[in-house]
Amino acid sequence: MKGLVRSILLLALLPAALIAQQVTVASTAPQRLRVTTTNEEASRHFWAGLTDARNIFFSRATTHFDRAATLDGNFGLARVMRGWAAPDLTKDERKAEVDRGIATMSSASTGEMVTALAFREFVAGNRRQARELFSAASELLPGDPSIAFLTAFAQDGPTDAIPVLRAVIARFPDDAPTYNILAYNLWQTGDRAGAFTAVRKYVELAPDQPNSHDSFAELLQWEGRFTDAMAHYARAAQLDSTFTEAYLGSAEVLQLSGRGAEARRQIQQAIARSPSKATSVGYTRDLARSFLMDGLVKEGMDQFAIALRDAQALNRPVLIAAIYRDMAFTDAQSGRGTLMAGYLASAAEARGVDDPMQVEMTAATYTVGGDINAARQAIQKFAALAQPDNYNATRASIMRAIIALRENKPKEALSQLTGAPLDDPWVRTLTAECYVAAGNLPDARVLKNQVLTDPQLNFSDGYNVAARIRAAKIKV
Repeated sequence: MKGLVRSILLLALLPAALIAQQVTVASTAPQRLRVTTTNEEASRHFWAGLTDARNIFFSRATTHFDRAATLDGNFGLARVMRGWAAPDLTKDERKAEVDRGIATMSSASTGEMVTALAFREFVAGNRRQARELFSAASELLPGDPSIAFLTAFAQDGPTDAIPVLRAVIARFPDDAPTYNILAYNLWQTGDRAGAFTAVRKYVELAPDQPNSHDSFAELLQWEGRFTDAMAHYARAAQLDSTFTEAYLGSAEVLQLSGRGAEARRQIQQAIARSPSKATSVGYTRDLARSFLMDGLVKEGMDQFAIALRDAQALNRPVLIAAIYRDMAFTDAQSGRGTLMAGYLASAAEARGVDDPMQVEMTAATYTVGGDINAARQAIQKFAALAQPDNYNATRASIMRAIIALRENKPKEALSQLTGAPLDDPWVRTLTAECYVAAGNLPDARVLKNQVLTDPQLNFSDGYNVAARIRAAKIKV
């Protein structure tokens, strides 16, 4: 009853909000979302795109949404969905695309409009408002599994998401994409058996969707079942060769298996099939990190240089700054440290010295590079961004521990790591170094091996890769 009251109130408020946007709202559809277009081919592309987007195949979904919007220039919801799904758009570009789509929805149904407004809030980062609007749309369209799925998709974390996902499944037991999101949320809570049950159901219901096999492969990889994981990554790529995540997953397994050269060939496959130049820049950074994990610093820096060139051609300041920071941190970690200041200066020029990521990576780079005075100043600035018990506070403690180790103060380093999560690869690596300094080689060896054999490798997580590189150098 409370949900019904909220929907009635929302409907009462919608006209004023929409008049301000010069949009007229038509009557609602009774049970399922119905799109406003007279072009049947545009409609077919829209629904195909929505299916792909819900199955986390965003590049193919974008192709469908583009086609739908081309066939019907007034098909606003197709453009809204493109703004959400298209890979590599900046936040401002996403917002502009969604707003452009909403502006053309003069004859949209109420269900379409509420859904579009929900996406507008979602891409703007206003998740609470997005959840409320998706929930209202789901109450307007109680027979539509796609809208119910989006309500669950917009939750903030496993604690909130799992009961919502289970409620969606209770209403729509054959809705394959919901099982995918449920599987990952269950894994995050430690329910591995439940996660595998959910992902197997996903594969059963969507055997021809490459993402169902990719998701199954990823959980198998995280379980350490590499042979089974490779089979499902291969199946995902076989179903659609443009599903680049399959090549990246295979590359992770190969890298973890000590077959770096083969891993890089898989990443090169992803680059060759990349849906956009910006995506290929990201994959080139992954390629660089694979080289670095094999100790091939020059080759890794060469790949960062290629990625930088392409990012500059795209005129993406955020990406340019990120790559300069990659190069600065790599220079620091390699033991050289001669170029890190210049790279950091170039990153700041691209994005600004007070950008939060610039502040963090300046502190991390000087810390790892051994410039203690510059590191302490940078950490002080970074710590000012932190609140107790949050990510920044943990990273600042890790940096202080690195300084203490460099000054041969392992006890102080351990005190800095007190309370930090031991599943963080950097915390494990530095704790292992403290144990080595104290002569506790057996425990150091255990922690080192935990870092190096952790099957949840992600090339795009620079911190994770860097911790593995540092751990490999620990002599036990």
